[in-house]
Amino acid sequence: MKLFVKNLTHVDLSYFCPEHGVLGESWHTDVIITGGLNDESMICDFSIVKKQIKKWLDDNIDHTLALPMNHADSTLSALDDGRLRFVFKQADGYTFECDAPEQAYCSLPFDQITPDQVATWVETQILDLLPADVQGIEVRFYKEAISGSEYQYTHGLKKHAGNCQRIAHGHRSTIEIYRNGERDSALEQDWATRWENIYLGTNEDLLGIIDSNGKRHHHFSYVSQQGKFELKTRSDRVYMLDCDTTVESLSAHVADVLANENPGDQIEVHAFEGIGKGAISVKSINR
Repeated sequence: MKLFVKNLTHVDLSYFCPEHGVLGESWHTDVIITGGLNDESMICDFSIVKKQIKKWLDDNIDHTLALPMNHADSTLSALDDGRLRFVFKQADGYTFECDAPEQAYCSLPFDQITPDQVATWVETQILDLLPADVQGIEVRFYKEAISGSEYQYTHGLKKHAGNCQRIAHGHRSTIEIYRNGERDSALEQDWATRWENIYLGTNEDLLGIIDSNGKRHHHFSYVSQQGKFELKTRSDRVYMLDCDTTVESLSAHVADVLANENPGDQIEVHAFEGIGKGAISVKSINR
């Protein structure tokens, strides 16, 4: 017998891609449970299993930076203060470096990270945590089906009390932009291009810009409740803001920029943060 749970939760994370660098991602999560019937004629109690699996995902994957530790160019080392340093030297001369507390990472035994590989790994990690009547589990991670424009961003929210404070977690998001009450796909695609595979940085957190062998890197650092975080990433994949990178601030920023670029038009921005949630901002500038 099998039980299924569709869309158990959403997982938001960033992962390091050897080709493209750090990428934000958001995945739907489905689960199928195999087992025999217990004395209640059930495989297991749905509510208990859903809570157990969601808690494990929240503790181990959600809002982390996933690392391809089987890649020859990945290194993870311990710092004197207990944090871990991940370094990846890319073939094009850029270097990605992140210093963070251990819980901010998800170290994976792969050289490339894909939803299917991560799902298979999760299955091996959680089966023993489930009730004895559960004989097997299948996990499926998959991207949201987005019909319009989308972007992937990575960021950190140092003021957040939860795991959003981690300097390298992210989202795959759609965006809806209305000009004078009408959906404008050209403006949506324009913004998706601006934020394609981007790191959204806050000026307050920028320590400086490093030029090494002709390759420019932005260096960010901040201290939050979970500890000290630092990040060095390629400058051509960074978009700087004067505000925090909450979804409320991001929607307001997009509306402000587009209203200034399109004076006389009312701009309404629905900026999503991952799947099914976000913020709305409206702005207009007189001609």
